Amino acid sequence: MLEEALAFFQLNESSSELDLKNQYQRLAKRYHPDAGEYDSAVMFLELQRHYEFLKEWWNTQQSFVWLEKKSSKAKDPIFEMYKLAKEKETIAILQYFEKNKNTPLVLEDDKNKGIESLRKALEPVREIYREITFKYPNSIWAKDSEESLQRISVWWK
Repeated sequence: MLEEALAFFQLNESSSELDLKNQYQRLAKRYHPDAGEYDSAVMFLELQRHYEFLKEWWNTQQSFVWLEKKSSKAKDPIFEMYKLAKEKETIAILQYFEKNKNTPLVLEDDKNKGIESLRKALEPVREIYREITFKYPNSIWAKDSEESLQRISVWWK
């Protein structure tokens, strides 16, 4: 989650609390549905979610460094699956909004030509989340995967 949030804000482990605040202000102007480039609140809600996570992380750690060793993460294949899905999800949604900025968000196929390409990009992500949720229900990544499935299900309504 830390890596995903930092990537969303275009920050890294050496970034400061001030960097976070500055990026938040910049991105809030961009993603706010009333004043930004997008009519939908989806990106703004993602911004809020990541901002709250990073603020809380900073308040407890005073840095954005994840103390767990990279090698120990690599030993968990479920984490690697989850991480890949999160990266693909973030990229797909960001690309969708970049291609469709300044257009209203409509989920009907006949009114939104870009929605089908987003769904195709998110389909492998959905499959990974399902696999983690159902094959590995005791994994620490299962609950996050289930929540992610619920969150991205909006694109198929």
